[in-house]
Amino acid sequence: MDGRIWNRLAHSGRMEERTDDVTLRVAKLAALFCSLVAAAYAASQIEPSPVVALFLSGGPLVAVILWLQKDARRTGVGAVQDWGYFLLLAWPVVIPWYAFKTRGRKGWRLTVGLLGLIGAAYISWILVAYVMWYFESGA
Repeated sequence: MDGRIWNRLAHSGRMEERTDDVTLRVAKLAALFCSLVAAAYAASQIEPSPVVALFLSGGPLVAVILWLQKDARRTGVGAVQDWGYFLLLAWPVVIPWYAFKTRGRKGWRLTVGLLGLIGAAYISWILVAYVMWYFESGA
C-alpha cells in the first residue's frame, strides 16, 4: 500500500497507537531495581555472576535507549535508519547531543537525568561499599 494511505489511516483514528512502548517510568524502574540489586550485592560483599553483572550494567542503558527511540520518533530528531544501534554504540556522545537538540538550554537536565539512570547501579554499589568500609574500619 501507499505510505499516504497508511498515514491517513493512522491519523484518522481507525488504527490505534501502540501503548506498550517503553516510557521513562519503565527506565526509572529498571534503574531502581538494578540499584537495589547492586546495593544488596555490595552489602553482602559477594561478586555477582557475569550474567547478573551484565544485567545490572546494561539493563538501565537498554531501557533508556528504548525510551530515547520512542522520544526520537515523537520529536523527529535523529532520523537515522538504525537509531537504537547508533545509541547503543555512542550513547555518551549522542545522549547529550539529543538532549540539547530537542530541549535547547534545558537539555542539561535531561542529560544528567538519563546518565544518572544509566549509572544508578554503579553509584548505589559504590555508596553501599563505601558505607560498609567506613563502619568496618571503626570510624
